[in-house]
Amino acid sequence: MTNSHALTIYKASAGSGKTFTLSVEYIKLLILNPQSYRSTLAVTFTNKATEEMKLRILSQLYGIWKLLPDSQGYIDKIKADLDVSEGYMSERAGIALHNIVHNYSYFRIETIDSFFQSVLRNLARELDLTANLRIELNDLQIERKAVDELIDSLNENSELLTWIMEYIRENMDDDKNWNVISQIKKFGQHIFREYYKTNSNILNERLLQEGFFKQYTSELRQIRNEAEVEMQNEAAKFFDILSQYNIDVDSLSYGKSGPAGYFIKMKNGIYDNTIVTKRVENVLKNGGFAGWVKSETPKKVKEMLSNVASEMLSPLMAHAEKVRQEHWHDYGSAVLTLRHLNQLRLLNSIEKKVREMNVEQNLFLLSDTHTLLHSLIRDTDSPFIFEKIGNYLENIMIDEFQDTSTIQWQNFKVLLEECMSHGEEQGNLIVGDVKQSIYRWRSGDWRMLNNIEREFPYMRSMLNVRSLDTNYRSSRRVITFNNAFFERAAELEYLEQKAEASAECTANSPEQLKKAYADVAQQVPPFRKDQGFVSINLIPKDDYKQATLEKTAEAVSLLLDSGAACSDIAILVRSNDIIQLIAEFFGKELPDVKIVSDDAFRLDSSVSVNIIVYAMKWLSHPDDRLAMAYIAKAYQTYVLGKSEQETNDMLAAAEGIERCLPPNLPDQRVDLLSMPIFELAERLYTLFNISNIKGEDAYVYAFYDALTNFLTNNTADIDSFVEEWDNSLSSKTIQASAIDGIRIITIHKSKGLEFEHVIIPFCDWAMEKSNTIWCTPKVAPYNELPLIPVDFSAKQMKGTVYESDYMEEHLQNCVDNLNLLYVAFTRAASSLFVIARRGSASTRSYVVEQAITHMTLEGGSLEGDPSNSKDELLFTYGQLEVLEAKAKKKSDNIFTPEVGNMNVNMETFSSNVEFRQSNKSRDFVTEADENGDEEEQKQMSYIKTGKILHYLFSTINTTDDIDTSLAQLEMDGLIEESGTSIERLRKMLHKRFANKQVADWFSSRWTLFNECTILDYDAATDTVHEHRPDRVMKDESTQEVVIVDFKFGSPKPEYVEQVNRYIALTRSMGYENVKGYLWFVYSNRIEQVE
Repeated sequence: MTNSHALTIYKASAGSGKTFTLSVEYIKLLILNPQSYRSTLAVTFTNKATEEMKLRILSQLYGIWKLLPDSQGYIDKIKADLDVSEGYMSERAGIALHNIVHNYSYFRIETIDSFFQSVLRNLARELDLTANLRIELNDLQIERKAVDELIDSLNENSELLTWIMEYIRENMDDDKNWNVISQIKKFGQHIFREYYKTNSNILNERLLQEGFFKQYTSELRQIRNEAEVEMQNEAAKFFDILSQYNIDVDSLSYGKSGPAGYFIKMKNGIYDNTIVTKRVENVLKNGGFAGWVKSETPKKVKEMLSNVASEMLSPLMAHAEKVRQEHWHDYGSAVLTLRHLNQLRLLNSIEKKVREMNVEQNLFLLSDTHTLLHSLIRDTDSPFIFEKIGNYLENIMIDEFQDTSTIQWQNFKVLLEECMSHGEEQGNLIVGDVKQSIYRWRSGDWRMLNNIEREFPYMRSMLNVRSLDTNYRSSRRVITFNNAFFERAAELEYLEQKAEASAECTANSPEQLKKAYADVAQQVPPFRKDQGFVSINLIPKDDYKQATLEKTAEAVSLLLDSGAACSDIAILVRSNDIIQLIAEFFGKELPDVKIVSDDAFRLDSSVSVNIIVYAMKWLSHPDDRLAMAYIAKAYQTYVLGKSEQETNDMLAAAEGIERCLPPNLPDQRVDLLSMPIFELAERLYTLFNISNIKGEDAYVYAFYDALTNFLTNNTADIDSFVEEWDNSLSSKTIQASAIDGIRIITIHKSKGLEFEHVIIPFCDWAMEKSNTIWCTPKVAPYNELPLIPVDFSAKQMKGTVYESDYMEEHLQNCVDNLNLLYVAFTRAASSLFVIARRGSASTRSYVVEQAITHMTLEGGSLEGDPSNSKDELLFTYGQLEVLEAKAKKKSDNIFTPEVGNMNVNMETFSSNVEFRQSNKSRDFVTEADENGDEEEQKQMSYIKTGKILHYLFSTINTTDDIDTSLAQLEMDGLIEESGTSIERLRKMLHKRFANKQVADWFSSRWTLFNECTILDYDAATDTVHEHRPDRVMKDESTQEVVIVDFKFGSPKPEYVEQVNRYIALTRSMGYENVKGYLWFVYSNRIEQVE
């Protein structure tokens, strides 16, 4: 039977067959109604996932139609769910496939962004947008340009300049960099974030309110200063006591590191909780002199110090701490609030400038799509939206729901609720896994899936929440280990969060984490054998980096020696920096092992592309010696094939760089700069003989594509392109589907992938990084703004008005990092190697160490002493077994053909295009030497007039065309510059046409072929020659052909030979009655050629 609920939510853990489930549910709808694809929308989050889903559905429809063996799993599942026969399924699948293929545009499986873009275009009128707007994907490029234009437009009377100057002065007062442009650009990126977009109107309304900013900041500064004075007074009292009794700080217990350090830090403006060390706590707890006086102090001095400490210093510290606790809340809150206020009011100016640029260029930012639609949808009924979409949807399927942002979900929820209202038995589907939510920096919010029932308070009975809890990806031991590990790790994180949680954090309590990992334990398919291997190696801090690299290489060697293929091994890392580190190490230590990564396929990793880009830089800036040296060295080394040493010797010689460039390149600089940028790139490719560099054609093709895309929307100048190249284009990658090597990839990019063997080195990244978060203060006067950007820091936020914001972000970071670990560990099918540093609670490896030392796993082995921080720990489970790869069966499914690589070589062809301006005078007018003698100028006049007449005869078909051709000649500007006149030419023509034979040639009885080209192939030389008689005429009644060549000088023998060639060529084309003539126009003499 079909699903008896309007909405089914699948919580699908890693490897549990999510794609299989989605495909089955979609195909079930098609089996029941082969036209249902028209009313079904399935959304995913990446183009790759979209293509995979489409291909999966099409291939399985074909497999069910043809009852192919490799579709048997789908056939059995659908047959059981729908209770139909295989014959019925086969027939319906064939009909559905035929319908989809012939109406493919209605096959609505797309990314969430592309769907909302289509909605946006259909709502263009309601949103006051042009129908042909262009969606801009590169938000950051637009923002950078907006800041640059804002800075360029500043003048001394600009309010914006005043704000920036205040920001600069504030930075200088804090001993920070005065050059704030890059900081403004970085902070300006917040205009694209959902949390800013949803509050920007009210935020800017307050900030732009006359007098508000000055009043608000003044009040905050006053709060800060008053609190600081109170705390500074306490520090001053301490130093007054020391001065009064002539006591030196070093004479006190532990000197600056002892209790005295409390007051020293306070004097230096440090007031947060970190100044209360254990030694300070002992003094506060016990009082007296014990914590102040050194044991080895001389008796007389010791007695004095003991009295001062007992009677003055300890009571002062107790009072100072009380004062600090009373005033830290206000001081810390005011400091955090003030820190980014100057930048905050710049955001509105940046946002307005971005909007202006978008209107000018007819752009619409992708990041604005969801916010704009949300503003429309929330006040509109859903049928209106469906009507504008042009499709009446009955079923909606959402994949990777845990990565959906709040606004995206609110937009979709309207449509989903409409679909759910159609009836109980529907195919609406949500699939996701809270544990794989690792894209919070893209506004993904895992809590919506975690609390999905709350999203439908009035439709809960229509929901069906299911768990896909069987792992079909990994081996039995890997699954068993991950179950034990993550149950323990989640419990440890939960207990830590619960211990830290305050009463204000109930809405985002650690219970959310507990609920998210409640279903982490997965079932093992019964057919899985007891195989698989896990190794967790925790290394002491000493020489950790080198040891980790060596351990990584050892793991790779072990796998290769055991028979694993390179393509079955993946090295997963937290950040791109680690990729470079590992690649360099392997290049030195294991040069025979091929390592491939996304960075390896970046455009800027190609020498060919870099030569073109650096050549552009040098052409635009000839004083850029680095660019010049790069192209010179690359040309000699990679194009000409010279050794590194030989090239270096050449470059070191006098004028070595210039001599190493392609011949005559410097001389062509001016001509190259005048070329359009795309043609310049092609020309540089040819000049440098880049075709000699083998294996990089794919990079060059991708570079040309990137250049074309850039030119579509940007100014076509070299500097603009080079700037964009440095900012973003250089990091674009080429497609590399077949990779025969060990893959190094970030954990984020590995999501959705699987590998037989996974190695995770440097599994000890920092749990929390300093960044700016947006807080919503609830206490006056801080809450006069709805949103405040605050630097995330435990020591600065705890104890302030922003403590609850800190705790919420801290919980989110905890979940993010545990999810990253979950995604990384669950990529492994057969074996998992983890290499990390034994560290503190601030690193990810801390929970790894705590979990493996406190979990119960039968068969697991732990070597080393966990209580000794200098001891290396090694946890192992199972035995490493590399199974022989199964031969891939050849499928009869036409949608899954075998894919092979094809080498395509790039070839370039020079194109000599002749440019002719519309004013044709340059083709006919020869400049005369004004200083020449009279005879020379007369001769030049004859030449000019001859050219004019020759052109005229080519445009005159009959004598009736004379006046029309003369008028056109005058419009083209040829008469004035030729030194003759219309009347003179008219008289000359009528005089020539008085000749009866000439008049006959220009009569209407002839079919004309004016200046028609005759091609002549010479087999001996394998060349083609062109011949262009001036006038070829054919009498259709007699089949007579007459060839006339116009001459304006004296008779020459070669003229006769020329016409004879024309006659011979014409006869060779099958015309027998051919006559040829030479017409000497000036003398009006006609000579027949025989």
